[in-house]
Amino acid sequence: MSTQDSSGPRLRRETTLGLETVAAALELALTGNGADEITSKGGRDLVTAVDTAVEDLVRERLTDALGLPVIGEERGGTAPSDGSAYWLVDPICGTRNLASGTPLYSVNLALIEDGVVTASVAGDPSTGDIAVAERDGGAWALADGAWRVLRTDASSHLVCGEDAKATGRRRDHAAAFIERLIREDRWDYRALGTTLTSIYVASGRFAGYVVFLVPALHAAAGTLLVTEAGGVISDVYGEPWSIESDTLIAAANPELHAALLEISVATRPTDPR
Repeated sequence: MSTQDSSGPRLRRETTLGLETVAAALELALTGNGADEITSKGGRDLVTAVDTAVEDLVRERLTDALGLPVIGEERGGTAPSDGSAYWLVDPICGTRNLASGTPLYSVNLALIEDGVVTASVAGDPSTGDIAVAERDGGAWALADGAWRVLRTDASSHLVCGEDAKATGRRRDHAAAFIERLIREDRWDYRALGTTLTSIYVASGRFAGYVVFLVPALHAAAGTLLVTEAGGVISDVYGEPWSIESDTLIAAANPELHAALLEISVATRPTDPR
């Protein structure tokens, strides 16, 4: 659910920079130039020339303006050892969709300070929306020059479940969870293959999102969007989500979160593999 608000948020300099950077990144990605230049990173993991071009653009803008370190999916990077601020950059989350000509992907930026996400910006090429959140400042979306307040909403009954690139027991867990989710017939199940789903949860388009392998580089921006929009997050075992987590349950409200967590706990494998 979103509510029009013409005044818009009062954003930090860092967040404003992130917003301007994601807008430029979306413009570059939407040209499609390089989407057919595909390289395998191993297994089913892909990278296109769009991924690297977007990350290079983002890195240049963020580094030139503030000088903060950048950790990106394609070019790497190292978090400062002293706990100082840095950016996490996922240039195209949903590369498989991009390479297949499906505009279900996102450009994700997250500012990490003292080990927590304090600002996030994520762009949705399918709508042109740019979602923005600051810790304790709410979640917003900007489209066509107009701001909207974002609020989670479970009324869609849409729940996205993703195995991602999980292997072994974790993949078994994902399979059992998704089977149980479908068999219970309480929600409409979807799989989108991108953390764009977090934006959908924050905006009330989706009720919940469960993913069994998603490092913070991909998930961090979306987690802040969801919580600042009124949602609840944890890992799939019920532990508080942090930048060290690599699984995620994001839900529109505590009741749905509890229901999804109950299924996750019930379907967790117990064999020692």
